[in-house]
Amino acid sequence: MQSLWRSALRLCRRPSALARRQSEEKQVRLDRITKGMGAVVAEKETEENLHDSNPTIADVIYLEGSSHRDAAIYKKKWERCYDMDMADRNETVSNLMKFSEVSDCYPDQEICIRHLPGRMMQIFSLKLVETPINSGSIQLYGYMAVRDDLDGLLNYVFNHSRDDPVIAAEIGSLIQMTGPKRGILMLSDVLLEFDMRIKTGENGEDDIQLIDGLIHYDDHMAFDMPFTSRISGNCSAVDMSFAVVEIGLEAIIEVAISEVQSAFHLSLCSFAYVGEVRKEIQLFHGVAAGEMGIRSVVAIPIDTTMHLKFSVGQKGSGRGASHSHCCSFGTKLHGCTNRQIKLEMACISMKVTWRPPLSSILLQKKFSFISVSRS
Repeated sequence: MQSLWRSALRLCRRPSALARRQSEEKQVRLDRITKGMGAVVAEKETEENLHDSNPTIADVIYLEGSSHRDAAIYKKKWERCYDMDMADRNETVSNLMKFSEVSDCYPDQEICIRHLPGRMMQIFSLKLVETPINSGSIQLYGYMAVRDDLDGLLNYVFNHSRDDPVIAAEIGSLIQMTGPKRGILMLSDVLLEFDMRIKTGENGEDDIQLIDGLIHYDDHMAFDMPFTSRISGNCSAVDMSFAVVEIGLEAIIEVAISEVQSAFHLSLCSFAYVGEVRKEIQLFHGVAAGEMGIRSVVAIPIDTTMHLKFSVGQKGSGRGASHSHCCSFGTKLHGCTNRQIKLEMACISMKVTWRPPLSSILLQKKFSFISVSRS
């Protein structure tokens, strides 16, 4: 079955930007093949370790003329190269979620051959690794977003205003991600756009630029293999851990916290195997003070199992006082699975909805519309 899916995915892929780009733009293209595997190096992890231990990290190259602070990114004709308009600041999902419902599976949802899994990018973590601030907590704001070939709009991975910064306790801390809102498609090239800053005082003019620019990822990268890219600024850097999942599904994770007796610390992670490596994604880390909901979307390889791990502890207690709970969810093309954990301090309800990437659903709807129109 996986061989059939691989063949179908090859038919769906669009030509790379290398074939679409005009000759004067070629010198700024970051091609993952011609640059060699030295551009981004695969991580190696042991099965027991859910976090990166000693990964080999490679710097990435910004696309020329892609900075936001001087508005250079808005002056360049990016649509000639990528069919994407950087001046369009609209967010993805709002115009696409209405198309995600499917009712035309064949022969049925359990063994559907009409909607296929797809090649997807999954970002596992963002880590602050270098900053000019050497002491105290660090307040980060700004955004990081992915633009893919589905609609070219902003799919935020991190998005915080200056009035609502996220706190990084120290260098080496994970940066809490806020997205993406839908799966990141890898049928063609993907652009990673970012403008992240460090809040230093009352006046925004004194803030420190963390990273600012645009990076290109080629769809010919090795798949099912974790990578780490170091995105460097003038005096700071962020590490991004990610992988390209060759045959992936979207897992929409919805967690509801109810019947809260008292505020408690909650850490929620998902993890699954990508190739032979087990990778973890931090979905939430903070205090649950009352009823709340958590929603995340992750890309999971077909025919694997995704695990959700909860660590809970009383507010104000030490780390050793936390208790962990784990639930497992087997992948499927369509449908959803519900789980519930009842604790002394709260009730945690989970719902995981599975679906193929939106590209597969939208493509099928387009073909169906054409067929009806012709008839």
